[in-house]
Amino acid sequence: SREAAGHQKGSDPSGDVRNEELAKLEIAVLAVIFVVAVLGNSSVLLALHRTPRKTSRMHLFIRHLSLADLAVAFFQVLPQLCWDITYRFRGPDWLCRVVKHLQVFAMFASAYMLVVMTADRYIAVCHPLKTLQQPARRSRLMIAASWVLSFLLSTPQYFIFSMIEIEVNNGTKTQDCWATFIQPWGTRAYVTWMTSGVFVVPVVILGTCYGFICYHIWRNVRGKTASRQNKGSGEDVAPFHKGLLVTP
Repeated sequence: SREAAGHQKGSDPSGDVRNEELAKLEIAVLAVIFVVAVLGNSSVLLALHRTPRKTSRMHLFIRHLSLADLAVAFFQVLPQLCWDITYRFRGPDWLCRVVKHLQVFAMFASAYMLVVMTADRYIAVCHPLKTLQQPARRSRLMIAASWVLSFLLSTPQYFIFSMIEIEVNNGTKTQDCWATFIQPWGTRAYVTWMTSGVFVVPVVILGTCYGFICYHIWRNVRGKTASRQNKGSGEDVAPFHKGLLVTP
């Protein structure tokens, strides 16, 4: 987004021309995403709440994943929707920093909640004996670590974003919530960090875990298939030899 592009310290960022048609499309898309996310995840939470049986570890992970997705809806999508409607950020400096922190916090939480849920499935499939060692406690620790890590990884937003004065196209100046970088490579480093932390690292971990899970299942299936084939061939050979023994 334009406010995340940032500017180098000491330079004067100039305002861009707003494409109204593109802005209306973005507003419509964000509104649809917000409604679908809220309704979908609220339905999941309601279904889990009405489940009569005892809550399992998977139910616990799904509940927190839905909460993280709701955080994305309310802390990331909704503020961005309001921001696109007003075009400029309407609020004091502390609100600018808090909003940018919560936006990134929600994205980290959603990504890493999916990671810890996948890690729990990996432990259950590939190391089943470890699931007998206080599984509920381990699951709660993994979930808590995901929330805490997401909060810590998003705290740099407080130091990057602030309300600064920018010059718009007609020469006048206004206030907006923008990122400020001291070094010229700051913008590139910030984009790389966000892309790696929110997308690349979680995808690598998910791919690795599911790769091990698939390999473990494939090895077990192959072993059972080979065992059945050996057992079947042994049963077919036995009567043949018995027949040879009684044949005159």
